[in-house]
Amino acid sequence: MEGLQLAGLIVALVVGAGAILGGIWRGGLWVVRRFRPSPAGPQSTTQSQVIVQDPKTSGTTVINVYGGTVNYYADGLPQAAPQVRDRCEEGRKLQDAHRHDQAIAQLEAALAAADTDSRRGALLLNIGISHYLSGRLVQAQGSYTQALTLFQAAGDDEGEAAALGNLGLVYADTGDLDTAESHHSRALEIFGRIGNPVGQANELGNLGNVYLDRGELDRAEEHYRRALEIERRVDDPHGQATALGNLGLVYAHRRDLKRAEKHHKQALDIFRRIDAPLGQADVLINLGNVYRGRGDVGSAEEHYAQALDIFRRIGDPLGAANALGSLGLVYAARGDLDRAKEHYRQVLEIDDRFPSALNRANTLTALGNVYADRGDLIRAEEHYEQALEIHRRMGNLLGQAQDLYNLGLLAARRGQPDEARRLLTEALSLSDRIGASGAGPDAVRAALRRLGEAGGEEKPRRRARRRKE
Repeated sequence: MEGLQLAGLIVALVVGAGAILGGIWRGGLWVVRRFRPSPAGPQSTTQSQVIVQDPKTSGTTVINVYGGTVNYYADGLPQAAPQVRDRCEEGRKLQDAHRHDQAIAQLEAALAAADTDSRRGALLLNIGISHYLSGRLVQAQGSYTQALTLFQAAGDDEGEAAALGNLGLVYADTGDLDTAESHHSRALEIFGRIGNPVGQANELGNLGNVYLDRGELDRAEEHYRRALEIERRVDDPHGQATALGNLGLVYAHRRDLKRAEKHHKQALDIFRRIDAPLGQADVLINLGNVYRGRGDVGSAEEHYAQALDIFRRIGDPLGAANALGSLGLVYAARGDLDRAKEHYRQVLEIDDRFPSALNRANTLTALGNVYADRGDLIRAEEHYEQALEIHRRMGNLLGQAQDLYNLGLLAARRGQPDEARRLLTEALSLSDRIGASGAGPDAVRAALRRLGEAGGEEKPRRRARRRKE
């Protein structure tokens, strides 16, 4: 809306690898959580109002690069002088067409002619959005921060909330979930104080994403349900579809695949009815994940391929990365490890251009699984450890649990039962700490039981030389 184990996902499809403990923790998905461009408040006759877009008529597919609601804010720009208004409107049209460099040029020209701090802040916010949607998170953060300063100086609460929410998305994308939560919570408080229900729904969804990435599934579900209630009250079909899809993710994380499929199909039906291609692509990936979770890799591949076609058609490289990574999981499940590895490499190449901590961790885990299946335990360990470092930096407890589990399996395969037991116990402790349940923790417990049954003496640990490609 949201590697083999996405932050917060506690799903295990254990595949035997000939090891003492079974297989790799393979339930994770490139889950996508896409929201509509945010109308950060109701229509108003005041100077401070929102660009409200009707997804049935605008064809807008400007959605963020990771997950959450992007806040668009106008602050009277439609009433500004022609040299500001006309360039702003042209910039927004270019954003809708995914031509972000050209959009930025128009918006910067409008910025040079803007006459108030609030209007300058609104233009900087939209410049930041184009940077963000192009994967330039550092530039986006700079624009959003400048906008926030201007809104605060002008006493513009609605603009301040919009900037805080957008900054929260950047922090989430870079793995700083605590700072993301703080910014989204502040935005939610402001939207509630000024009586802006749609802004509240947006930030409830963004906070749900943070909790989902931490593996706090009950809190995520609570926030998504509150967002859905608001979206139904204000009769926003796009928002309803988004909230339904996000609830589907919660059920998928809990391995309730029947309910997950139901919610994703409801979301897909709405996105198709209102002609929202990005929403359709995102739900197609998440439905593919459900089918893959059931072992129906044929249906999963079909849905991932449809999503990839849409992402490429509309020029969304990070969406394409999600689809490529998901297809890599299918090929790995079929034993076509070379093809899987090639897809993961393509994902990493995209991540080099459009950095995302979570995407990189997911892909490193996926590559680690490929090397583990080939028996190249050194490379597998290196990739799992890199993923673990990222998940620790993010504060992603379930991601850490997955990495520790995979590292524990490698230790067992090397004949290091004490080290394996330590890693698996730590993985289980993290799962228990956040109240995780289902196939993931069950796989850890089963691995610990098998380890105890196997017994054996600890062998000295040797790190073999890495084989050349």
